[in-house]
Formats: sequence, structure tokens, C-alpha cells
Amino acid sequence: MQCGPLRGWARPGAAGSGFASCVLAGVPLAGVLLAASLLAAPLLAGCSHPPAAPASRAAEAAGNTSGAGPAPAAASGIASSSARAAEGPRLRALEPCLPSNYEVCFNALDDNCNGALDEGCGTPGGMVQFMIAWDTPRADVDLNVTDPNGELIEAGQASQSGLIKGRDCPGRRQECGGVNLENVFLEGSKAPLRGTYRLSVSLEKLGNEEPPIWVTLSARLGAKHYAYEIRLNEVEDEQRLELSL
Repeated sequence: MQCGPLRGWARPGAAGSGFASCVLAGVPLAGVLLAASLLAAPLLAGCSHPPAAPASRAAEAAGNTSGAGPAPAAASGIASSSARAAEGPRLRALEPCLPSNYEVCFNALDDNCNGALDEGCGTPGGMVQFMIAWDTPRADVDLNVTDPNGELIEAGQASQSGLIKGRDCPGRRQECGGVNLENVFLEGSKAPLRGTYRLSVSLEKLGNEEPPIWVTLSARLGAKHYAYEIRLNEVEDEQRLELSL
């Protein structure tokens, strides 16, 4: 007899995840119980404790902000908002990508592991790219990127290094329509500037949203890819990273 997780995991924290089933000669426990209820107690006694729910895609790595390498390996799935803890690391490294059959738009992740963030979703990209997304529509979160020349990338303007910040969400008049995503990318075929890129993700306004505000940050620096989950607890809360090419 073997004990193991049910197939078809929900994402961590979703109803139904983390339970175990036991099988005897390939027959599910429910069938065994129906066929021989008197054997239920011995069968259950033979089961080990249910396994812990699978780890989320987030792997705790609050110290992994130097850009020395990709995030540590972790199990698939991203914890839902309801499952996220209000305590613990404020910055967690995520698996940069996990293979799937499709790309999910506006989540600032490389879902299909082809090296591009949110491709096919109308968001431009390049060999250098930084993107954040958050699902609290009225919260104002800012992504600020300073290139190796020390130039801060401004929305709607190309820097000397060729980086552009596409838009500032949620916008003064909620122009982003609740789809909050900020994207800094290298335009065209311009050669990437080597050196250290300094990133800041900060909460400017709550907009009547309940904290904490959860933000996904992804970065592409040539062949290197990074992804993080950030928790912002209050207005003016900020997380900083340095990533090098």
C-alpha cells in the first residue's frame, strides 16, 4: 500500500490541496472502503501522515538580491493572495520560469519558459527588461530602475542606455484599468549596457486597498532571468535590488 498526494493539485492554499490518498494494488482508498468497510481501519492505520502541501513557486531567499545567479529551485505554483502570510520574508525569490503550454498575460512572469515576459500580451520586451505586476487595482506601486550609468529611467522617455519605462500604473485617472503592470525594457536592437542595474519597488499610495500589497517582479538580463515576490506593508515601504549583467 502506498500513500501519496492527490492528483490535480490546486495552487498552494487552494481548497483541496495537501490531502493524501492511499491505494492498494492500484485501487483508490474510496473503492477499498466501499468494497470492504471492515478493512478500513487497518488500511488507514497503514497510511503515513498526509504530505505537506507542495511548496509554492516562491523559495525563501531574502538574501538573494545580488544577481549572482538564478533563484533556487522550487516546486510549481504560486501561492494565492488568500494563502500568503502577512509575516515572513518581505522578498522571496521565485523560480524564474516553469514550463507550461501558454503564457498568462499581465502577471510579469515567463510562464512558458521561452525567455520573454508576457509576450503576445502587447507588452514590449528586450534583452534587458524589468517588470512588476500587482492585483490590487487602486494601489499605486512604483518600479524605479537606475542603469549602470546612474540614469533613472523615466516613464515615456528613452534613456541614453536605450531603456524605456512604458507606463506608470494605476495612472492619475486609472488609465491602467485595474491591470497594474509597469515595464522597463531595452528598445530595438540596441546593445545592452553591462554593469549593475539598481531596482526599487515602493508603495506610493494604498488607494483604500488593504495592506499588504503583493507585487511580482521579474528581470531579464541577457541570458539571465530572475523573479521575485515582494510584500509591501505600508505607504513608503520599499524593496531594493541590484542585478548585474
